[in-house]
Amino acid sequence: MTAPRPTAPQAAEVFAALADFIGEEDFVCLGARAALRRGTIVHHHFEELGDESSVSAHLAALDAFLAGFEPDSRSFTSFVATFERPGDTTEPEFEAVLWRHLQALHDQDRRHPWSGLYDSDPGSADFAYSIHGHPFFVVGLHPGASRPSRRFRRPALVFNSHLQFNALGINFFKLRGRIRKREKALHGSVNPSFTTYKDEARHHSGRMTEQDWRCPFVPHPPSA
Repeated sequence: MTAPRPTAPQAAEVFAALADFIGEEDFVCLGARAALRRGTIVHHHFEELGDESSVSAHLAALDAFLAGFEPDSRSFTSFVATFERPGDTTEPEFEAVLWRHLQALHDQDRRHPWSGLYDSDPGSADFAYSIHGHPFFVVGLHPGASRPSRRFRRPALVFNSHLQFNALGINFFKLRGRIRKREKALHGSVNPSFTTYKDEARHHSGRMTEQDWRCPFVPHPPSA
C-alpha cells in the first residue's frame, strides 16, 4: 500500500517546528538563525528519506532552487528537505539511509558533471557533495541524534552552498569560530567530528564515525 503524500498543512506544520527548533536559545548554528530571520530558508517536505519517489521530487526541488540561487557575501540561504519517515532511528540507521538517499540523488543527476571546484571522492579532504554541478555541505538532522543541534523531530537534510561559504571569505571562518564557541558554551564541547576529521563526508550524518569508516557513496561520471 502506497503511503499518502505529505499535504501542504503537514509541510507548514513541519516548517513551523523547524523554525521553533532553529529559534531555540541553545541552537548553535548562527547561519541558520540568520536565514530564519531573513526568511531565506527554502523548505520542502517529502514522504520518505531514501524512497525513489521522494528522491525524484527532491531533485526537482533542488533544480528549481538552484535556478534562482545567487550566492553572495551576505547570503545565508539554505535549502531544507524534511521527511515524514523514517521515524525514530539510531545514528547508524540514519547514516545508512542518508547515504542511500544522497546516492540515489546523484544517480538520477548523472547528466550533470561534478562541481569542478571539489573532489567527488568522499574519502578526500577536498570532497563536497555535488548536485547539478553545484557543491553543497549537507547537514543531517533526525530525532536520534546525539548532538542537540542535530536532534530534530523529523529526518531532514540541510543543503548549504559551498559557493555561499566561499563568497563569505574571511567572514566564513569568523562565523565558524563563533558557532564552535557557542556550541562549547551551550553543549559542553564542539562536535568532535569536526575537530577530528577533515574529510567532509564524515560530517553529513552528524555521527562521530570510527577511524576506519568508509563512506558508502560511489560517484559516477556524467552520462551522455
